[in-house]
Amino acid sequence: MLWLLAVLCVGLVSAEQTSSGRKSYDGYQVYDIIPKSVEEVKYLRDLMVNTDYLDFWQEPSQVGKNVTVMVEPAKFRQLLVNLRKQNIYYERAISNVQTLLDPVWADIDRRQKAGMVFDIDDFNTLSDIYGWMLELAQLQCRTGLLCQVTNAGNAHDGNPILVFSITQAGADRKAYWIDATIHAREWIAPATVLRVLEALVHGTSEEAIELTERYNWYIMPVMNPDGYSYSWTNDRMWRKNRGENPGSTCVGTDLNRNFNFRWGTEGVSHNPCGETFCGTFGGSEPETQIVQNQLLRYGPSLLAMVTVHSYGNMWMFPWGNTVNHAGAVCDRSSDHFELMRVADLTADAIQSTYGTSWARGNSCEVIYTTTGGTDDYAKGVAAIKYSFCPELRGNGFIIDKSHIPLSFNEFWNGIIAMVKAIDG
Repeated sequence: MLWLLAVLCVGLVSAEQTSSGRKSYDGYQVYDIIPKSVEEVKYLRDLMVNTDYLDFWQEPSQVGKNVTVMVEPAKFRQLLVNLRKQNIYYERAISNVQTLLDPVWADIDRRQKAGMVFDIDDFNTLSDIYGWMLELAQLQCRTGLLCQVTNAGNAHDGNPILVFSITQAGADRKAYWIDATIHAREWIAPATVLRVLEALVHGTSEEAIELTERYNWYIMPVMNPDGYSYSWTNDRMWRKNRGENPGSTCVGTDLNRNFNFRWGTEGVSHNPCGETFCGTFGGSEPETQIVQNQLLRYGPSLLAMVTVHSYGNMWMFPWGNTVNHAGAVCDRSSDHFELMRVADLTADAIQSTYGTSWARGNSCEVIYTTTGGTDDYAKGVAAIKYSFCPELRGNGFIIDKSHIPLSFNEFWNGIIAMVKAIDG
């Protein structure tokens, strides 16, 4: 199996070396919008669901909470006219997105010209991530641990979805699950999780050694390998997977709206061109099916699962929907306050790292309504009590590599606090 995966990784390298065909974001603008009423929040959410020319970086959620949206050049005047008609406050945050992307592509071109290799302190291609995972398992696994890389299945375009397991002998050992990169453009997510993986395997601290002595770990750094690879070669801002949609020229499904639990009811688009398109049915995408199967497989042993996103400084948990999907009151799980206890201790530990501020709580209340998400499926179907969805640091998806160690330190402190809180 490892030999086969190594061959697959070699095959990925050539696909990621081209710099042709990159989407230009010249003239794309980003606006910050602050809704002043429930009606304005609803109006913005209707815009999000029913238009395909707006890309919401921070989605409409609450009165007074900032909404961030990117709009293509031909449509920004239309957006502003609509906002003015509704008397909704806005201000331009980025006048030309391409000016942020030019240094990104220049750095990638420079690194590739120099013979890019994996760098734990930088962002890395899919092939380099996979090659590093294999090397970590084969050559760097700490004595006493069993480190394995397995192919959980293939994404739409055939890229493998790899799971790194850290286990020890012994029956009935409890475990933790971490996945990342369900949304391709959230590069800080896999970069952060890879450092967690390194810490656990190398035993870089007493906490890391204790975590592997007491528990098994299953880590999937790149859930959406097709989309992630595409974000390196063609479109840095790509979000969805790369599956074709019958009857539409638009590609991709939002995998975090595609899980087969309360699917397609709130906070989703049924338009294949929309950024939050939920797919044709719950679990329609191979990537979603693979993660569902993994969560069901390991679910009985899992004390918690953490599905990592960016950005926004949040630590959230189910549910994502409103009561009876009526759109008025957010639905809370029967153990809401126990989940909140663990989330509070986790977020407090993260905040204490650098003095940042982190929201925490039910995802419907903290951010916005969603259905078909990973954490809801994990709790609702795989019966994993502590199912969490953090949004890592940053104020955008284009984030400097200097944030990687900072994000790791925050997230690592959060994981340690979470485990202690669950231990009671």
